[in-house]
Amino acid sequence: MPPTNVIVNGDFSARTSGWTGTDLETNPLSRYISGAGDGSNRVAEMDGRSGQTTVLEQTFTLDDPSVATLTFDAALRTSALSDAGSDGYTVEILDSSGNVLVSQTILPSTNSFTTVAIPVTFPSAGDYTIRFTEVGDDDSRGALLDNVQVLICFAGETSIATLDGPVAAAKIRTGDLVMTESGPRPVRWVGRRQVSAQDMSADPSLRPVRIARGALGQGVPSRDLMVSRQHRMLVVSPVAERMFGTAEVLVPAIRLTALPGISVEPAPRALTYVHILLDDHAVVFAEDAPAESLYVGDCVWAGLSEAAQGVVQAFCPHAPQGRVPDPARLIPSQKHQKKLLDRMARNGRLALDGRVVATSWPTLAKPARRFAAR
Repeated sequence: MPPTNVIVNGDFSARTSGWTGTDLETNPLSRYISGAGDGSNRVAEMDGRSGQTTVLEQTFTLDDPSVATLTFDAALRTSALSDAGSDGYTVEILDSSGNVLVSQTILPSTNSFTTVAIPVTFPSAGDYTIRFTEVGDDDSRGALLDNVQVLICFAGETSIATLDGPVAAAKIRTGDLVMTESGPRPVRWVGRRQVSAQDMSADPSLRPVRIARGALGQGVPSRDLMVSRQHRMLVVSPVAERMFGTAEVLVPAIRLTALPGISVEPAPRALTYVHILLDDHAVVFAEDAPAESLYVGDCVWAGLSEAAQGVVQAFCPHAPQGRVPDPARLIPSQKHQKKLLDRMARNGRLALDGRVVATSWPTLAKPARRFAAR
């Protein structure tokens, strides 16, 4: 499932529908910047009438605590360029008690739109309000606003197959029974890492891989899926059979970007990566796609906190001694991973090849239902 935008009419195509406040004014962009657009792209002017302070706000409801990214496009209208650096607006996000979660003043300097991205953490379910308030000399010639989005982050919302049906990864808890290819297994530990938009901007390697719905083959995943670059996904292919003597291998998601419909997310955003530890390494199902559980090799162990190491050691006593656990499938070397995906891409093969899957994974798209029926 892609990130969910909770803002209604953030592009102002329906004028001010969904928004409240004072001195609201939306018009075609061409009215503010000569020659820009064909008149169909409407924007909000954050300095409507002279002598009035424009306030634009909208309230939305979240069902769960979330991390998110607020994005919008900001510019000055051409006639306000002389006020660059002083005209603009302050954006705030407030909870239902009026506490400010986010506050930032935007002072555009040109009549070209720039996208602003601000990470937001919503600590609980409930109502929240986004508010834009005019800043400047209030002469009816000010800043512009367009494409407002609050994208509720995806990774923690990924659906994991459990004995009780699909459950959001963010809600998985120790002791829950998740479905594996050999039946339900108890979760021994759940690791979570929150990554902000600033983190991703500073370190692009933190940006997730998006696997579009159906991109792996066989209608899998059932919804868009985002995973960390090094999270391994199951590949079932005759190309793997020819290369390794086994048709089923585990390959990091970043390698799968050689295939259509799978790519690195281009824009930084806030999200939470979730890792699930079982008694041993296994294939679980994320949005019905076969993926690995947490594999506690040396690199993963080194990245855990001391407290987490203590918990993990109880179930993976090999970890601190540096002995790598047996993987659920062959994990090819990096060199062979690249060669495998290059060959698959050249020959138009999907990660879950229908001819092989039909034999070894006949009900791949419904793993939870398959095991729950046993």
